[in-house]
Amino acid sequence: MKAILLAGGPAKDLRYVLGSDSSRSLLRFPGGSLLERSLRILSEFVEEVYVVSDDNKVYESCSQYHYCRFVVQQSPGIEGAVCDGVNRVYPSAGAEDHALIVYGDIYYSSGFIESHIAKSSTTYEPVITVTRPLLLRGQYLRVEVDPVTMRVEDVGSGLYIFAGIATLPVRSIKEYLCRQGRNMHELIREMATKQGLQASIWLGEWIDIDTPWDYLVATRLELGKLNKKVISDNARIGRGVVLEGPVYIDDGAIIDHYAVIKGPAYIGKNTLIGARSFIRNTVAVYDNAIVGACSEVKRSIVYSGAAIDSFSYIADSIIGYKAHVASYTITLNMPYEGVSKEIIIMSTHPLEGLKVGSIIAAGSKTRPHTVIEPATLFTGH
Repeated sequence: MKAILLAGGPAKDLRYVLGSDSSRSLLRFPGGSLLERSLRILSEFVEEVYVVSDDNKVYESCSQYHYCRFVVQQSPGIEGAVCDGVNRVYPSAGAEDHALIVYGDIYYSSGFIESHIAKSSTTYEPVITVTRPLLLRGQYLRVEVDPVTMRVEDVGSGLYIFAGIATLPVRSIKEYLCRQGRNMHELIREMATKQGLQASIWLGEWIDIDTPWDYLVATRLELGKLNKKVISDNARIGRGVVLEGPVYIDDGAIIDHYAVIKGPAYIGKNTLIGARSFIRNTVAVYDNAIVGACSEVKRSIVYSGAAIDSFSYIADSIIGYKAHVASYTITLNMPYEGVSKEIIIMSTHPLEGLKVGSIIAAGSKTRPHTVIEPATLFTGH
């Protein structure tokens, strides 16, 4: 079996984290990017993964895996990416050929891919995986599923949404998407009404990473999977440092004297955690980032190359690529329920107790003593 992984398209608001309009599949996670995470999971079930993208950085990442085949996306949109991938993998489709298509900007826990493939192996009909997030944005394809037959009964309304993985007939993809120019939602509706469409219902962890807030929640879930201390032999741990709970400290990291890190936490390569700083409660600090002395960071992401100066307080926030947080900067936070109409996080994971801080955009700089209100996208003065 072969898989087509869609990893192109614009970064949208994730550019404030990445510092460019690169593919969202390149977002960092402990242990690698979202793309690398998807590749490793898919490799357990398929022989080859064809990654379709218009981003050269995706090509560079793909080339590190012997089972990854890069396809240059030349046609616009999701439908164009699907057609580019299908035409590469199945130049002349047989009657029985079905394509496994996976969206590259979704986060999911163990079992998501496996349950879809298991469902596909028990039926000759097309299969989509559906899920049920807590809140919905308007553009998602809603579907209704018969709880007995597991067939998709209605498309356009219902309790579930299409979750970004499908096994569909190659001939139908080529006809409806590539020749007629119809979209994925129309193709799924066609399958349901004329050919029969099976659903695999997924109620585990699932997040569509469309905004920085989605990314923040996905990172917390991934950090929650850490279950032990791992300290690189090449890391430097200062006098009086306290490491509590699951903490991963990568190569070249420097943890200065009397710093306290309470896991789960990931401290990336060549980072500096300053003296008497306090890192706690699901924090990821990525490569070459700095957390200054006597600063506190909790439930946050400090992206690659970012710097937080001394005596700052960062909570429930993301510090973007090479952003500079000046001394005594404070990000205020508030419960998610208070801002949920403005920020809709597409997740199946319960969001009770979640708090919302700020996004400090890639490359931006705060001034000393800046106080940033909750749910703010800070792009500089």
